[in-house]
Order: sequence, then C-alpha cells, then structure tokens
Amino acid sequence: MPGRRLVVVSERDHRFLDLDDMASVSVGRSPENDIIVKDDMVSRRHCVIERAPEGGYRVRDLKSFNGTYLNDNRVREEPFRLWDAVRVGRTKIVLVDRIGEPGETPAPESNGAPAPEGPASEKVLSATRTMDSEVDLPAALRHPEVRTVIDDLLRREREKTEHEVGRRIRDESAPASLGTFDHLALRALRYGPMDGGGDFYDALSRGPHDALLAVGSVSGVGVAASVAATAARHTLRGLLAVAAEEPPHELAGLLREALRGSLHPGSAVSAVLAQITGGTQVRLGAVGGAGALLYHAATAEVRVLRAPGRRDEEALRPEDHSVVLSPGDRLLLASDGAGALRRVGTSEAFGAEQLQATFAAEPQLPAKELLQKLAKALEAHADNAPDRDGTFLLVEPA
Repeated sequence: MPGRRLVVVSERDHRFLDLDDMASVSVGRSPENDIIVKDDMVSRRHCVIERAPEGGYRVRDLKSFNGTYLNDNRVREEPFRLWDAVRVGRTKIVLVDRIGEPGETPAPESNGAPAPEGPASEKVLSATRTMDSEVDLPAALRHPEVRTVIDDLLRREREKTEHEVGRRIRDESAPASLGTFDHLALRALRYGPMDGGGDFYDALSRGPHDALLAVGSVSGVGVAASVAATAARHTLRGLLAVAAEEPPHELAGLLREALRGSLHPGSAVSAVLAQITGGTQVRLGAVGGAGALLYHAATAEVRVLRAPGRRDEEALRPEDHSVVLSPGDRLLLASDGAGALRRVGTSEAFGAEQLQATFAAEPQLPAKELLQKLAKALEAHADNAPDRDGTFLLVEPA
C-alpha cells in the first residue's frame, strides 16, 4: 500500500519511516529492529506493524512485558488504520498519508556534467532502516496535517509525563495515613484532573485527645503545584514546632506569610485548620479560599462555617470560629476548588450553597460514600471535565 508513512514521536524528537513495499516493520529496543526505541519500558522485540491478509495494516504485540497500546487501549492484534496511534513505552507511532510519491519532484536539467558520486546514495538507501530522513524532513514538516499530528502528540506526551510526575510527588509527600485518634474518625478524598495536585491535607496529634487537622491549596498546575503543596504541608509542620501555642487562625496567617517568600510571585495560598480538643471542642482558623461546613445531627441542618472558593478582600484575613461536635455531627473541611470549580464555558462556580445542599441531602451516608457523592456533584457541575483540583476531609466523633 504505497503512500503511507509512520511518524515516530518520542520524548525528544520525531522521525519518519516510509512504508512503500515493506511487508512488516519491527519495533523494539534491540538494534535489529526497523524502529529502535531506546526505552527500558520497551521489550527487545516489542511489536510488529505488518500488512494484514485482508488488506491494510495491523499491529501485533510480541508478548511484550509492558504491552502495546493502540489509541490508548492495550491490544494483542488489531487493525492499524490511517491516523491511528500505537504507543510502546513513551514513544508513539502514527500512520499517516505520505506527502507525494517518490519521483514527483521534477529533476533539474542536466548540464552535461556527470553526477557526483559519494556517500549520499548510501545514506538514502539506509534511511529506511536507520530512520535518517533528513532529505524529506522539511517538506514533511510543512504539511499542516502531519505538523498538527506531531504537535498534538508531543503536547499530550508532555502533559502525560507532567501528570505522572506530579502524581508521584503528591503521593510520596502526602501523609502515609491520617493517624489514629481516640475520639475522632477521619476520611480524606481528592478529586479533579490531578487528583489534588495543588492541594494538601494533614492530621497531626497534639496530645492524647487533641488534634490539628489541615486542608489547603496553592494555586498553580502540574508539577509546580505538587511541589508547592508539599512545601506548604511541611512548612505547616515546621510552624507547629515553633508556634505550638498559637490558635488556628494565627497559624493560618503565619503559614501564608511563611510561604509568600518562597512561592512564585502571585501564587495564592489558602488553608483551613481545625484544632480539636477533647474530641469535641473545635476551633477553626481559615485564610483564602478554603472553607468548612458543619452537619448538626440534632437539627439535621448543615451550616456553612466558612464558604470555600471565596474571592473577596475579607477572605485574605484569617478567620476564627468555635463549634462543638456532638454525637452524629460531621465537620467537612474543603479546599478552594470545592467552591471555585466552574461550569465549562461559563463563570458559574459550584459555590458554597450547592455544596451545602448536596451535603444536606444525605448527610448520614457512610463517610466514603458521602465524599464520593460530593466529588461527583462537583464533577457533574463541570460536565465531568473539572479544570481544577479539590480535597475534602470529613471529621466525626468516634
């Protein structure tokens, strides 16, 4: 099937391989392959792209360790159609139309002089196997469809890599567990495109029956947000070592001031801290867009103690609240994203009122189910494509 070309896009470059009369193209880490992928995630003989008996092409996995993916689905043997993308390790291979056929460009008129001999012909003959396609690279790159495919693949690979790195930083820096407290039951949930990339939470013991709980966020995206959130969490722990007697609202203000000098200029910090004494006495401190809601079992009502997602000037000033947790009560700490998440294409934020109504609809659900319900309501508001992360921490007397 003449007129077909493979575009090979790796993390650092992209290459071309014209199929022409090739019956098959082998892919793997070993040097004898037609497409050599230098990646430890790729097997020595990973997969083969070959002509299908019924016509066209197919991709066949060669029992590789990490699998062969066609359009992000792991496959063993599937048809390989125009504009499909095969991924092996961190490299993608796309089947495209070749731009023109060999010999389309008219040859220049001869001046009678013999053509120079040299290594050029040898280079062209070896181009298919070594992927050295400098001769036709400029023409290919000028074609808008191929250029668009390459740019899109590179962008998605960068986003995927950043997502994975950000997730790893987040997972390795998050608390291993929320700890065990005699009179409290805790459960946390992250949601959003990075599952809480710019958010942080923590639960610290301050005595046999006392705890300091924290939920917060640092503005930003990707790896930078994960690093900033890690810095915020550890800064809070450091502040507790030197300012253990400070009330939560003072600690929240100190946290923001401490981070102001180390974060990127313009970064916004929000946090809600809950100091719980004796398992029932709660003192809240908050700054920025973080918030808190309280379900009072005796009245079956949900109160907004501080609205998440606030953007007014007063939100910059630390607030102080005091409440008492009775049996059956539930305290919900929420990061900025819980109130600031917007519907796609509009400026309509989810807001504290919708969060309050969702919480109040079934406030006595098991903790895990309740948090999942809140997260699903937020994601539905954003047409299942949330543009920011969020974190919940649910607290109840044990």
